[in-house]
Amino acid sequence: MEEKQRYLRWLGILCAIMAAFCLGIFIIGYKDPNAGRMATLVGLIVASAGFFWLARRKSGE
Repeated sequence: MEEKQRYLRWLGILCAIMAAFCLGIFIIGYKDPNAGRMATLVGLIVASAGFFWLARRKSGE
């Protein structure tokens, strides 16, 4: 696995973990979901999917 692919995959995993943490905060009720927190959650999910897609695309080159 080349370095760019490994880095992109690592960033995807990091974003997925942060999104899971954010979702966990909502589930246990520590913070209420508002527009900013929901935008952050959606942004992390989209970023994670994007990084995984880029890592897969780089592996095909």
